[in-house]
Amino acid sequence: MNYADICRDAFALVDDIGNGSFNTEFSERGTMATTVEVAMPVLAVFRTLDPDDPASVAEARSRLAALAGSEQGVFSRYPALAEFALGESIVLQ
Repeated sequence: MNYADICRDAFALVDDIGNGSFNTEFSERGTMATTVEVAMPVLAVFRTLDPDDPASVAEARSRLAALAGSEQGVFSRYPALAEFALGESIVLQ
C-alpha cells in the first residue's frame, strides 16, 4: 500500500469535483450533488483512517469499495485510490 499515492488520488478527486470536472461527463448532477455523494464520503473515510491499524485500513477499504462500485466513472480516474478500495484499477468500457 503506497499511502502517499492513495492520499494524493483522494485529494485530487475532491479537488476535481470542486472544480466541476464531473458535472456532465458521467451524470447530470452538479458539483454540489457530486460533493455530497462522493467527495464528502471520501473525506470522511480519510478523516478516520489510520494506515498503521489493520482494522482501520479494512474499514476504509470496505467503505471506499461500496462507493467506488457505485461511482466507477469517478474512481476510474484515480488508479491508486481505486486499487486501494477494490484491489484493482477500474477500466471503463
